[in-house]
Amino acid sequence: MPSGSVEKPSKPYPEFPLTAHANGQWCKKIRGKVIFFGVWSDPHAALAKYLNEREEWQAGQNPRPSRFNKTTTEDVVNLFLARCEERVRSGELSPVCCHDYRIIGENIICFLGGKTFPGLFRPADFASFRTAMADRYAPSRLSKIVAVTRMILNWAYESEIIEQMPRFGPDFRIAGNKIQRLHRAKQGVKLFSRNELKALLNVSDATWRAIILLGINGGLGNSDISRLTLSDVGREWLEFPRGKTGIDRRIPLWRETRDAISEVLRKRSHPQPIAAELLFLSRRGGPLIQVREDGRRTDLTIEGFRRLAQQAQIHRPRMGMYWLRHTFQTIGDEAKDPIATSAIMGHADRTMAGAYRERISDQRLKAVTGHVRSWLFEENK
Repeated sequence: MPSGSVEKPSKPYPEFPLTAHANGQWCKKIRGKVIFFGVWSDPHAALAKYLNEREEWQAGQNPRPSRFNKTTTEDVVNLFLARCEERVRSGELSPVCCHDYRIIGENIICFLGGKTFPGLFRPADFASFRTAMADRYAPSRLSKIVAVTRMILNWAYESEIIEQMPRFGPDFRIAGNKIQRLHRAKQGVKLFSRNELKALLNVSDATWRAIILLGINGGLGNSDISRLTLSDVGREWLEFPRGKTGIDRRIPLWRETRDAISEVLRKRSHPQPIAAELLFLSRRGGPLIQVREDGRRTDLTIEGFRRLAQQAQIHRPRMGMYWLRHTFQTIGDEAKDPIATSAIMGHADRTMAGAYRERISDQRLKAVTGHVRSWLFEENK
């Protein structure tokens, strides 16, 4: 117990409902009786105890022990991640997505405190957390952190892991459309010119020629390329679901693309067992993109494309292979059939018309890819 000479601490903030007592604890007078809730050095724990017990004290009852009192932010994050791992094992969630949640969870624990009690967070806490994340990440990443933080705490509340939902306040929100547009503008246009694509094709070996052509022929991204199997190719049409959305894609392949794939098959090296069915292999016969059990991802296409761009003498900041999707979408839209272009890209159509549309004709799909081919190879026509 502190001596009488020890100065009582001030309240952590003006609205704090407890008062510092001379015996070294935070207290509250309820129904004419002074009730103690915890020591001066831990006002958050004292407040948590008060919030959990006040209704029973106010009703004149001795409070029952609550299992919520000791549930910390770190507990909530770990329980959420354990549930995510169960969903990975059942195939409902990808290991990459689970790993991303883990990184966001680490940020939550680091900036909001692992030993804190989630129900006691105030809007000012979330506003400070958002500011810290905005200083470190792009608006799109910031928006995901905000959304996942809300999701984790809502999951904990709905799962009866925490007794009350914290108030996020008006400032803990995703980045606005204007902010995201301004950020994209600073990044520059993610679009290859016709001459840049031809330069890339001119310095490509058989593998990279096929990869570049698949990217500009049908908007295939890094993950799409790495997942292509031997059974997916060999025909005039490429039909496979997009990994991110699960949406079936049907892509008419150019003659140049089919010839490039045939060359890859002719020169294909001996694969490792893990990559036996894959079309594209690393130099050691493994997958181009590998995801470990913990969700960590190794993407050989990133460094491979960087070297290819250097050989083609293309030097643009933050350029990557995914720009092929941006270019296909941009040029494909000039065919004036955005629905067909989006279908080739594998985009989800959440409109009412999309729910009723059962198919898109081959002629419409060919018109889009044909327009992109003419733009690339037949500019003088």
